[in-house]
Amino acid sequence: MLKRVAIVGVSVLLCACQRTPNEVLNKVMYDFGVGEKPEGYVSPSDKLMERLRGVGEAEMKRMNMAARQGEIKFQSEGNLKGQYYREVKNYESFSPLEATAGTQTAGSERGYFGYIQFRYHVYQSPRKSNRTEAAAEPAIIKTGVTGAETYRYSFSSGGAWDGQPGTPADK
Repeated sequence: MLKRVAIVGVSVLLCACQRTPNEVLNKVMYDFGVGEKPEGYVSPSDKLMERLRGVGEAEMKRMNMAARQGEIKFQSEGNLKGQYYREVKNYESFSPLEATAGTQTAGSERGYFGYIQFRYHVYQSPRKSNRTEAAAEPAIIKTGVTGAETYRYSFSSGGAWDGQPGTPADK
């Protein structure tokens, strides 16, 4: 506790050289969640929410490229008969959900996590009698099946995205 008080005291003194005492007090109070946001103040989470839009665009393109081959499935008609078809998820939109500060672990700097939800439609190819023919057909039939997936992305303490694909998140 004494260490926190000392850190706050030093930061107040350092900031006092550049701002009026009232501005310093308002910023410190806001940072601790007690005061109102000073005029023109943009929190790191707000900055990160803006960056999530660019990450969402880049990731949606990457995910569509990765999923373009889809999965070959078999539709059974009984008695070991059936047809093959290709099923593809096409990610069509995204929305940034939230940005949170990450916890600091030993030997690592504190960063942020951003959450993005991607919405998709499922497309299928025409039915074919064998797997090879089904793989050659484009998935152009919209099935009406939609869904959403949420991914978590890591950012540095400065708010820079590490470029890594997101990890699935339960949001």
